[in-house]
Amino acid sequence: MENLILIHGALGSSNEFNSIAPLLFEKFNVIQYEIPHHGERSNSSEVFEMEELTKDLDQFVSKTGNCFIYGFSLGGYLALSLAQKGNKNIKGIITHGTKLDWSPEIAKKEVSTLNVDFLRSKAKPFYDYLIDLHGAYLHNLLEKTAQFMLALGNSPVITEDSVKSLHCPVRMIRGGKDKMVSKRETEFICNTISNSYYFEIPSFIHPLGFLNPKHVARTVEVQIASFKYEWVNTEFGDIAFKRLGELKANKTTLLFLHESIGSIAQWKDFPELLAKELDLPAIILEFPGYGFSSEYDKERNSKYLHHFALEILPSFLKTINLDQEIIIVGHSDGGTNALLYSSEHPEKVKGIVTIAAHVLNEKETKAGIHPAIEAYEAGKMKGLEMYHGQKTESLFYAWANTWLSDGFLDWDISEDIKNNKVPALVVQGVEDQYGTRKQVEVICDLLEKAESYFIKDCGHAPHLEKPEHVIEKIKSWSTNLK
Repeated sequence: MENLILIHGALGSSNEFNSIAPLLFEKFNVIQYEIPHHGERSNSSEVFEMEELTKDLDQFVSKTGNCFIYGFSLGGYLALSLAQKGNKNIKGIITHGTKLDWSPEIAKKEVSTLNVDFLRSKAKPFYDYLIDLHGAYLHNLLEKTAQFMLALGNSPVITEDSVKSLHCPVRMIRGGKDKMVSKRETEFICNTISNSYYFEIPSFIHPLGFLNPKHVARTVEVQIASFKYEWVNTEFGDIAFKRLGELKANKTTLLFLHESIGSIAQWKDFPELLAKELDLPAIILEFPGYGFSSEYDKERNSKYLHHFALEILPSFLKTINLDQEIIIVGHSDGGTNALLYSSEHPEKVKGIVTIAAHVLNEKETKAGIHPAIEAYEAGKMKGLEMYHGQKTESLFYAWANTWLSDGFLDWDISEDIKNNKVPALVVQGVEDQYGTRKQVEVICDLLEKAESYFIKDCGHAPHLEKPEHVIEKIKSWSTNLK
C-alpha cells in the first residue's frame, strides 16, 4: 500500500484531516503531518520560516520513504519547496488552494487580516473554527504566521524559474469559490511545470474544514489516479487515457468507453479486474469535454453519439497507433458508441460488450433524466465535480438537455447498426431507470451475433453494482470469440 502524506495549511492543524483520512485508508497508508508551530507542535523549536519548515518536512518524508503528498494551502507550498530541492521520495504532489503569488505588497495585504479582532468581527465562522483548533494559542499563531508571510513576500521560494526543476507529477487544485487564491496565479505556475495539470472544482471554498470530507477524499483519489494518465493531442483536442498492462501488436486489447457523464475514474476498479481476469491489456479514455481531457464546446445534436464514435474515437485510435483487434466495453453512451463504431469498422473489432446501451429514446429514458436534473440543481450531485472539475455543469446539461430536446424525441440508431456481424454481449440491469428491456431486444434483433444478459436487482450500472456477475459473464462469453 502506497504512502500518502496529508499536510494542512497555515493556521491549520493535522486534526483537520481526522474525518478525511479514514476515507482513504482502504487505498493508502495515510500519514498526517503537522507543520511546526501548529497543533501539537505549537512549542516547536524550529524557526518559523520557509527554509526551516522545508528541512523539517524533508526529514519526515525521507523517513517515510516513497510517498504521494496532498498539501492544502501552505502544505502545498511546502511540498513544492521540498520537491524543488530534489527529494526523490516524492512520487507526486497535489496542491490545493495554494497561494503561489507572493510579493511584499501581497504579503502586507494578507497580513492585514491576521488579527483576532478582524477575524472575530469580519469572519466569525472562520474565527470560531480557528478557536476550536487552537484555543488561546490562536493569538500567538496569528502573530507568528504574519511574520512568516512577510518574510515569504520578500523572498518567495516558488517562482516561474524554480519549478522548472520539478520532475515529479503535480496536480494543482483550486476551488471555484476560493477568494484567497486566484486562478491566474495557479495556472501560471502550473503551466511552467513539465508534468502538471490544473483542476478547478467549482463549489470548493478555501478553508479546508468547510469542505465535505468525502469530496476532499474523492478528489485526492482521483488526482492521484491521474498520475498514471497519458495525453494525446488529436484534431478534437487533448484526450486523456490510461493504459493497463503492456499493449502488444498481436494481442487483443480491451477498450473502455465511459457513460454520458462518466470518466476514467468513474469506472472504479472494474477495468483492472476485468483485464486481469481475461489476461488482456486495456485502454480507458476520456472523450473531450470530460474529466482530464480538453474542454469541448461543440454543441450537441441528435448526431452527437455518431460524432463521438465515428470521428473522435477513430482519431484517438489512429493517434495512439492502436492497430490490434479490440474488444470494446461500453457503458450507457459508451455502449452506444461501441455499437456505432463496430458497425462502421467491423474489421477492427473482435467483440463488444454493451452495458445499459441505448439505441432509441424511450419515455422511460426521458423520465429518468428529470429526477437527475432536480438532484443536480438541489446540489445533490456535487460529487461529479471531483471527476470533471469546471466542465461539470456544461457536461451535465449537455447530456440532460440533449436527451430531452425536441430534436432527440425520435432518436433511433437502428438503421445504423443493423446487420452488424461483430459478436456482442448486451448487458442490462432489470431495474435500469434509463431504459427498458426493449433496448436489449432491439439490439439483439438487429445484430447477427448478439447475446443478452439481464441482471436482477440491478440498475443502470451493473459493472459497479454487480461487478462479479458482469465479469464472470464476460469471461465465459469471450471464450467463444475467434
